[in-house]
Amino acid sequence: MKVDVGALSVVLNEGVDGAGPLYGASFVVKENIDVKGHVSTNGHPLFASTHPPAQANAPVVDKLLAAGARLVGKSHMDEMAYSLLGANPHFGTPINPAAPDRHPGGSSSGSAVAVAAGLVNFAIGTDTAGSCRAPAAFCGVFGFRSSHGAIPVEGVVPLAPSLDVIGWFARDLGRMADVGAVLLPDDSGAGEFEQAVLLADGFRNVEAEFATAAAPAVDMLKSGPWREGRLDEDFFKNALAHFRNLQAHQAWASHGAWITANHPTFGKGVEERFAIASKVTLDQKKAAIAFCEEARKRIDDLLGADGFLVMPTTPFRSPLLSESEEQLDAKRYQMMRLFLIASYFGLPQISLPLPTNGEAPVALSFVGRRGTDRKLIRLAQSFCGKMKK
Repeated sequence: MKVDVGALSVVLNEGVDGAGPLYGASFVVKENIDVKGHVSTNGHPLFASTHPPAQANAPVVDKLLAAGARLVGKSHMDEMAYSLLGANPHFGTPINPAAPDRHPGGSSSGSAVAVAAGLVNFAIGTDTAGSCRAPAAFCGVFGFRSSHGAIPVEGVVPLAPSLDVIGWFARDLGRMADVGAVLLPDDSGAGEFEQAVLLADGFRNVEAEFATAAAPAVDMLKSGPWREGRLDEDFFKNALAHFRNLQAHQAWASHGAWITANHPTFGKGVEERFAIASKVTLDQKKAAIAFCEEARKRIDDLLGADGFLVMPTTPFRSPLLSESEEQLDAKRYQMMRLFLIASYFGLPQISLPLPTNGEAPVALSFVGRRGTDRKLIRLAQSFCGKMKK
């Protein structure tokens, strides 16, 4: 390894003999994904010491190994996968290779950093509420969040099971597509996207640096079929409140008994989130599910029959490591407004880094209907190819 960026928690060298579509490609998996013989720490030392080594690989690991890829390590993460910044008070914060004075993003921080630093060809993470999309945007790499149910999550430590999905990172879209071809269901019979839907609410009040970097990409999208789409502040306010309740109720169901029995020490933000989670009621969870089902038609109408949603991955560059807790909380809220669209409604999303002339990275995202995962990657390949011409 050329540089120590604090991305890896365990160094491995596992593969299978023979060839395959990913033959020779190196990868790491996040510390909440099981690798046989190793404890999945879930980003917390007490979690690691109170859980046994995995008896088997998670299916996602076996699929990649069978495709010829080489597993070289497990990667650090935010504790309990319940944050978006990449800071971990127990194991440290991986260094963002694209902006060392800024947060790497989380909770799949080490996976994104390992790819951005060139340590591996691709990396596997998980995404519940932005945990692949934030670090992809902040570290300047391609990041993908799969549709709910597209890839099995057995062998993955849960946070909120109805929201948890597998995602991954790569430095180029060819590799992104190769991984998708191994992990995602075939969609060869699906038609292609025909219309870009620019989410006006997402582009409102973006950081100036994002607006400048995104302008050429937005102009190109507007040179083809496109329309403006809108949600409103009432939607975002209600959706975010319900989404947080749903995530929190499931997070407490996943870890509340362990927390009560072991009294772990958490970092400030995670501690507060679990304290809130412990008080979310079943009625609040039911209301969150009901809101989702009611609002789903609005999202379907927004996308239309052949549209894909276009919006910032995050509306700003990665926060500086020196920013206050209050500033970070405000930015987390801004990110969650955008992340919940794919998370709440089970949609695939791909984050595309934008040229920034040496400035800290920013990224644009495409979101498709549920089950259009490979189609979305093909769209990104076509679009980025046109941008390079």
